[in-house]
Amino acid sequence: MGLTLQILGPVRACRDGRWLRLPAGRPTALLVVLLLHSGTPVPVERLREELWGGRPPASAVANLRSHASQLRRLLAAPGELPRLRAESGGYLLRTGPGEVDAAEFERLTAEGLAAQARGAAAGAVDRLARALALWPSTAPPPAYGPGTAAAFDRLRERRAVAREAYAACRLELGDPGSAELRHLLGEHLVENPLRETGWALLMTAEQRAGDRAAALRTYRRACRALAGELGVAPGPELAARYRAVVDGGPRARPDAPVARPAAVERVPAVPHELPYATGPFVGRHAELARLDAVLARARDRPVVVSVHGPAGAGKSALALRAATAALDAFPDGQLHLDLGGSAAGEPLPPRQVADRVLRSLRPGAGPEPTTVAEARARVRSALFGRRVLLVLDNAAGPAQVEGLLPARGGCALLVTGRTRLPDGHGPALRLDPLPPCDGLALLRALVGDRRVDGEPTAAAAVVALCQGLPRALRAAARRLGDGPHATLAQLARLLGADHCRLHGPAHLHAS
Repeated sequence: MGLTLQILGPVRACRDGRWLRLPAGRPTALLVVLLLHSGTPVPVERLREELWGGRPPASAVANLRSHASQLRRLLAAPGELPRLRAESGGYLLRTGPGEVDAAEFERLTAEGLAAQARGAAAGAVDRLARALALWPSTAPPPAYGPGTAAAFDRLRERRAVAREAYAACRLELGDPGSAELRHLLGEHLVENPLRETGWALLMTAEQRAGDRAAALRTYRRACRALAGELGVAPGPELAARYRAVVDGGPRARPDAPVARPAAVERVPAVPHELPYATGPFVGRHAELARLDAVLARARDRPVVVSVHGPAGAGKSALALRAATAALDAFPDGQLHLDLGGSAAGEPLPPRQVADRVLRSLRPGAGPEPTTVAEARARVRSALFGRRVLLVLDNAAGPAQVEGLLPARGGCALLVTGRTRLPDGHGPALRLDPLPPCDGLALLRALVGDRRVDGEPTAAAAVVALCQGLPRALRAAARRLGDGPHATLAQLARLLGADHCRLHGPAHLHAS
C-alpha cells in the first residue's frame, strides 16, 4: 500500500493503511511546503519565510533542522532510502508517483483536459472525476507563508478549470441536467462567482433539466455578481447562453450547443518569437553546456535558470544561442521579451510583463486581467502541461519574472539581467568578460583575419582596452569601419587616449 500524503484538505499521512501522527504546528507546515516542491530543493531562506514570515527568530535554522529530523523519522521505512535530505543549502523531499494527492490531482487534471481537447469526452470525464474526488469537503489549514498561499491559490484555480471541463464533457455526453451536476456547479459558483463559463454551464444544465425559469434566474445572478465585483456586463459566452435559453423554449434539444470552458476549447497558440542571431558568437562553451543541461531537465516540472553579469558581457547573445539550440525540446512555443532592465527608460512593470506573455500565448483571449495576480494566473493556466521556453531578457529584478510558471509541465524560464536573482529562483550562471584569446577571436570575426594578422599587437591592445566585453568590441569594430584607411593601431590609440580611458569604454559599453 505504501505511503500516501494528503494536503488538499487536512494534512494527513498514511503508511500501509495506518495513519501517522503528524506533529502539530510548524513541522507539519514544513511538510506541506516540501510536498508542494517535491523533488526540488527548497532553500533555507525560503523555508524561513514560509514558516515565520518576515521576522524569523534567531533560532529559525536550528528549529528547521529539528523539524526536518522529526519528519525524516516519521516518513522512514525499513529498507527504504531517506525521503528527506539536506541538499543545495536547503531540504529536498522525495516522493513517488501517486503518493501526494496534490500531484496526483495535477496529473489527472492534465490528462483529462488533454482528452477533452482531443474530443475524447468519456475519457476526460473519467480522469477529471478522479481528480476532483481527491479534494475533500474540508478546506486545508491556513498557509503560513506567501509562497504556500499562492501555491494553494493555483491549485484552487486548477480545480475550477477541472470542474468546468468535467461539467462540459458530462453535458456533451448527454447529461440531462442531473441534480448531481447542478449541485456541483452551484458549489463551484459559490466559490468562484466571477467565472462566466461556470454560469453558462449551470444555465445549460438547468435548461436541459427543463427548468427554464431557473436558468433565467441564474443569468440574473451572474449579472449581479459581475456588475457588483467587476462593474462589467456578461461576456459573449454568457450572453449567447442567455439567448439560447430565451429562444429555446422550456427544454433544450438534446443536440443543443454546450458551453465549454474557453481555456480548453481554444487551440493554444504556438508562438515562435526568438529573433535571428546576427553577428559572430565565439567561446562560451562551458556556459552553453551548462544552460543546455538545465534546459534539458524541463520535463514534468518547469525549470528556471538565470544569467547575470556586467553590462556588455554578452548575456543576451548567450541566452539566445542556448534557446535556439534547445528549440526542439519546446515544441509548444518559444517566447522572447526584453524587460527593459538595462535600458535608459523604466523597466516593464510586472503586470505588463505578464500581459505581454499572455497575449503571445493566447492572442485575443478576451478582457485583459485587472491585477498582476490575475494576469500571472492566466499565464500559468496557458502554460500548464505544455513545453514552452520563455526567454526574458534584461530583467531589472525578480518581481518582473515571478509567478509565471505553472506547477506542472515542461516549461523553462531563461532570465538575463545585470544582478543575480535571489536564491530560490533556480540555477544562476555568472557571465564574465571574454578571456583574451576569445576576445581576439571575436575581433577577428568582426574585422577580418587580414587586419588582426597584420597588426597583432594593436589587436591585443584593442581587446584589452575593451575589457573583453563583446558589446564594446562590436562598437569598436564599427568605429574602425568608419574610415577606409583606419587601422587597429589608430583605434587602439583612440581608445587609449586619456579622454577615452575615462569615457570611451563606458560609451562603447552603452552603445
